[in-house]
Amino acid sequence: MIAPIDFIKEKYINPNKITQDKLCESLDIGKKTISELYQHKRGFTIHTAKKFAKFFNLKPEFILMKQLEYDLANDKEGYFDIKPFEVINEEEMKLNSAKWILATINNSISDKNMHYRVNDLYEIFTRTKIDKQYNYAIATLFREVSYEDVVKYCKLYGIKKKAIKRVYEYYLDQFNAKAIKEYEWLFEEL
Repeated sequence: MIAPIDFIKEKYINPNKITQDKLCESLDIGKKTISELYQHKRGFTIHTAKKFAKFFNLKPEFILMKQLEYDLANDKEGYFDIKPFEVINEEEMKLNSAKWILATINNSISDKNMHYRVNDLYEIFTRTKIDKQYNYAIATLFREVSYEDVVKYCKLYGIKKKAIKRVYEYYLDQFNAKAIKEYEWLFEEL
């Protein structure tokens, strides 16, 4: 990508044999500024772009856009440590959904060391074999957590209906529980 000053030199300065001294005098710009522009040590500012534009009958926007394009093309910073807003927002939604459910599950557990964590909730739905340590969480999940909150959590985490059904059937079997119509409806198609 050509630097804006090189474009201006090629199209206007060199064909008209305009010296740096003439530019300094005509544009009321210091020699250091012109020299640094020529050496690519600085780019056009609004101030210098307006002066060059007036002198060469150009639009300052044209020079500034050329400068912006040049700067962007030469910027090697990847900003890899910055996550897109959509990713951060999705992560927050997932975490908030899990925390909402865990608040209900952990509400009646007085010993904080016994509280279930975000990873525990995920494992309940994703492990093929359900560990008995999750029994209290599973019972509370189907007795006290709203169906909508469970479905929302599973959608956010990409948990399939089959996995929810497996946990639900475990709940029915282990606790000799009555069927819950919303879950029965959810699994009709499976």
